[in-house]
Amino acid sequence: MKWYLDFGHGGKDSGAIGPTNLKESDIALKIGMMVKEKLENAFEKVITTRDNDKYYSLDYRTKKANNENCDYFISIHLNSASNTSAKGCEVWLYDENSKLQTLANNLCNNLATKMNTPNRGVKYSKKLAVLKNSKMPALLIEIDFISNKEIENYLKNDKNLKNISDTISSTLLSFVNKSIVNDGVFYRVCIGSFNNKDNAVNLKNEAISKGFKDTHIYTT
Repeated sequence: MKWYLDFGHGGKDSGAIGPTNLKESDIALKIGMMVKEKLENAFEKVITTRDNDKYYSLDYRTKKANNENCDYFISIHLNSASNTSAKGCEVWLYDENSKLQTLANNLCNNLATKMNTPNRGVKYSKKLAVLKNSKMPALLIEIDFISNKEIENYLKNDKNLKNISDTISSTLLSFVNKSIVNDGVFYRVCIGSFNNKDNAVNLKNEAISKGFKDTHIYTT
């Protein structure tokens, strides 16, 4: 699969700001880059809007994803509210017919459980630009409320950010029937190279029949 990871805001647009000035753009980038690494370790292809603190327009984000012909668009954000006690995870889809309905539900459930925060559920909007203008199935994750001092403090801890990124990564990979690769050295074995796709498929099926379940075809 080819994933488009969109890390909210950046550069002149910091997004939401916590009570002690923690920026949404910084936390979304940190979490997002860890998610990128986990997906790539599982041999998924990943395209990102940004890999540093730089501003990109909403139009740029969806055009880049569309031009790259990505399979899924995942936008990572932190929420904010005038009610500073508000907290909880929610995921936004374009409408109830989205192909990512199950994934959205799983992200809400898994993040809420891992962070011990309320599950605010899946919500829908036809106005959010990244959901409206992306050609591929898209969702937007609001991890929690950075406007809540307790949550902001939680987000300052690198171990907590890793737990969030691991939860997002494992949920995305599970959606495409893969699993997260443990940290450390990982070895890959290649057993064939073919000009004819049918030959590659036949060898893949033979390997699976012999118990090698984590078997994939890659093009170069």
